[in-house]
Amino acid sequence: MGDRNGTSIPELHHHQDDARVQFTGSCNAGVSGGDGSTSTSCFDERLPAAAANALAILLAVAIAWTLLYVNVPSELMVVPGGSLASIFLVYVTGTAAGKLIAKVGGLPPLLGMMLAGIALQNSGLYNVTGWCFELVSIMRQAALTVILIKGGLELNAGQLRRLSGVVARLTVLPCVAEAVAAGVAAHYILPNFSLVWGLTLGFTLSAVSPAVLVPSLFRLKRLGYGELKGINTLLIAASSLDDTVSISAFGILLGVLFSTGSLTRQIIQGPIDVSIGIVIGLMWGCVLIFVPPSPWAIIYNKRESKKSEIENSVTAKRSFLLGMGGFLAVTGSQWYGYPGAGPLACIISAFVAGTGWRRRSAQHKQNNSVISTNRVDGDGEEIEDEELPIVQVFENAWTWLQPVLFAFIGTDLNFELLRRRGDTIFLGLLVLAFGLVIRLIVTTCSVLGTGFSRKEILFVNIAWLPKATVQAALAPVALNIALNSNIPNDIECASTLVTIAVISILLTAPIGAFGIQLFGPRLLPRSS
Repeated sequence: MGDRNGTSIPELHHHQDDARVQFTGSCNAGVSGGDGSTSTSCFDERLPAAAANALAILLAVAIAWTLLYVNVPSELMVVPGGSLASIFLVYVTGTAAGKLIAKVGGLPPLLGMMLAGIALQNSGLYNVTGWCFELVSIMRQAALTVILIKGGLELNAGQLRRLSGVVARLTVLPCVAEAVAAGVAAHYILPNFSLVWGLTLGFTLSAVSPAVLVPSLFRLKRLGYGELKGINTLLIAASSLDDTVSISAFGILLGVLFSTGSLTRQIIQGPIDVSIGIVIGLMWGCVLIFVPPSPWAIIYNKRESKKSEIENSVTAKRSFLLGMGGFLAVTGSQWYGYPGAGPLACIISAFVAGTGWRRRSAQHKQNNSVISTNRVDGDGEEIEDEELPIVQVFENAWTWLQPVLFAFIGTDLNFELLRRRGDTIFLGLLVLAFGLVIRLIVTTCSVLGTGFSRKEILFVNIAWLPKATVQAALAPVALNIALNSNIPNDIECASTLVTIAVISILLTAPIGAFGIQLFGPRLLPRSS
């Protein structure tokens, strides 16, 4: 049908589109017309969009700085010397350095964050005192809580059951062997290091870093390397358990170190911490399975709320309860005198709650005849992998808290203090090297007889090298408790522990990341 002038409707649209192209020709790459082409403004092109993104970040940083400058006492925002200004600078420069080193050098962002913290500390731009020092401690404990919860949620009961034998050997044996070897070496090599302090250092160093390992393995997994025998899945599962063993043992030893009372009291401190952590973790995890109620509970009025809104609400409640409960466990256990119980309770509660949520979701889908790959078998034992929405919440939280962990541990490395201590770095390298050698030997023995080839066993050893996350999280905890105890020898030992932890990250993280990327395609078979 045409209009009164005889012009057809398609022609009219065509002329209108032509006019629009002429009117916005300088700013449009294409215009939406009858053929379905998309409209793109010149501001959406690659270069202008990148500039706009950079400008948005700069504006956000400027607004945040101005808000602090206007609303807090001026002495806290003086540069250099202001405590809040120091915290702000470390966080912002750490974030920027992390993105830069990942973009330019292909290295883990945590290295850039640490280097930024080291640079600010030794250039005189970092000075935190008073209540701001406590604020940094709280921020670090929040980051540790997120790590513990992520580790617990990522443990998959079905996956662990399928790989139980190999995972147990690859988790416990190398971790404990390295910790004991490094602990004994530290006791005899480092001055004034008791055996308990040595083992505390050993379990701090013995954990593998998921922050370095997991992204590299996922990259190989996408390319098909290591999938024939499930090496990637094995290492990812074992790395979470490896961290759990290290963190739990560290907490127990910390409780023994700073316990007061008789020798008997110090001996039973470890078992008490473990018992309290297990009981609280199991109880809190079981509560969270049913509180808040699941998204399909009949109390929700589905006529008034969309399904996505209900799920988002439940996820928010679960995230808050799990996060705040874990944070309370970590900080409350230190306040109550059982520092080893909190981290263990945090991991166990996240694992129990996550397993319960997956099981209930799978059962609900099966009972309602929903076609899904996430199912429960006839015995109700096999739980397939299912991505819980709450996992993404803590992934996002970890993204924001990474600079808190890595940039701030960089500020603990003071070159002036290192010069006074003389050979601390050299002795620390000896302890680290001895522990790693023992770890490599035990790792090789742990995977013998599993059907892996020599090349695959070599790759497992390379993947088991990098250290970062747990070291950055645990070392400041020991230093903070030692400072609160005000015992000179403990403060000296804790400071040495932090220094060696930083050295271990700076050395092993890039070696591990490059090793996995470089040797993965050469050592692992590729699936078709």
